[in-house]
Amino acid sequence: MNIPRLVLAEERRTGKIAQSILVASVLKSLGYPLRFFCAGIDEHLVRFLKLVTEQDVTVLDPFSCGTMRNFKLLFQRAASPDSLNIILGSIGERRDENTFTVNPLPGEVARTLECPLVTMLYADSSAAVTSRILENVYNQISAQGATASAVIFSSVLNPREYQLLETEAGRRVPLLCLGFIPKTLEKNNPPLMELCLQDMAQRAAFPVKAATAQLLGMVDQVDWNVLWGIAKQCKECVPVDDPFKGKASGMSVGILSFPSFELEGNNAELLFKHLGCTVHAIPLDSALLRRDLNALYVPHGPGFLCAERLLGKSGVREWFTSFMHARKAVLINGGVTPLLGESFSLPNKKEYEGLKFFRFKGKFGIPSTDDVRRVEAVSTDGDVMLNTGDKIRGYIPAYISVLNPGNAAGAVWSLQDTVKNMEIGLSGWNRGATLATDLCVELWSNIEGAYRWLMMRKQ
Repeated sequence: MNIPRLVLAEERRTGKIAQSILVASVLKSLGYPLRFFCAGIDEHLVRFLKLVTEQDVTVLDPFSCGTMRNFKLLFQRAASPDSLNIILGSIGERRDENTFTVNPLPGEVARTLECPLVTMLYADSSAAVTSRILENVYNQISAQGATASAVIFSSVLNPREYQLLETEAGRRVPLLCLGFIPKTLEKNNPPLMELCLQDMAQRAAFPVKAATAQLLGMVDQVDWNVLWGIAKQCKECVPVDDPFKGKASGMSVGILSFPSFELEGNNAELLFKHLGCTVHAIPLDSALLRRDLNALYVPHGPGFLCAERLLGKSGVREWFTSFMHARKAVLINGGVTPLLGESFSLPNKKEYEGLKFFRFKGKFGIPSTDDVRRVEAVSTDGDVMLNTGDKIRGYIPAYISVLNPGNAAGAVWSLQDTVKNMEIGLSGWNRGATLATDLCVELWSNIEGAYRWLMMRKQ
């Protein structure tokens, strides 16, 4: 199976829009068939990339997928042999002119998928400094067992500086220099909260779209066609078989849709389709809320942004709670879970009544991508998804939490920090066929568990 693919690993700069988003936007405008992936957990990148390109983004996180087999299976399900499959990720931030510690994640993804890596490096310092940093980065990537093939420079001051840089870099590293993005196209990064608000999100995307138009007008600024050529040099993918493929054929799954729910990527939708389900997007603002579904999935996002519609809009609250009382399979993944308790508090500390479906209190903070903590959840007593001792992986979003003193709400999962090998808390609340968690779980880490949850309606 030939799948053109590459990892685009960029240097990040605090407060600035990831330059890979601009590259993705330009490639989209040029008419290339594309599939986008995010290397690791990065809610900001996933939401911004979806906003700018209007295409789904799949999150590829080796830890969250549980095994390399699941990781490759997810990639093959999302990728297309007829498209340029680009995995975007951060290669790190430089500390000073002499120090750059490379993030190992893009290299791990490139090594696992056996694909080349194209790096993007800021170049608004001298050519000597930038080329020295590039050599350092190249050596670290090579030491990880990944293959760096080319470089695109960001924030270059002028064409003359790029000529000097191209010459100096050529002396140090065997990389193709594909061109540069001018310093004038470096834009400020909007906060995650702004990207989750529909009206503000459109305004936040405008600078990238304007920069895209400018870069398209600069003839031969970047050799975009070479990216396609590099991606086609990959080895063939060995298809991964899965015994659960198509086993849930005939099931109808609704995925609740809302702008702030686009932080986890389209992984869950891909899994439901892999299992053979028919998937329906259910816009929260729609007047047509389907009742002919076998299962309902609520994606992760800052739930307080949809609280007024979900809890207060006429007909919507009744429709939502009817699923939970009808013994249909319902999974609330992450940020909406705090709304299901007795009460919830907003970032401004004001407290409101919740759905009272579980005996806990929810708490919301301002959405941010800080302090993402990967965890493994272990079922302590068995539930609608996991048998006792079964595991599923995901991460704890820093801006949502559930207050459950003394485990009064009866959490069914124990959270484990796999690095420190210690228990760090509880999550997972099960009532009937409804399962809610304040984690953002990766269903691909336990495909059998996801299948078991879907089949609850038949028991």
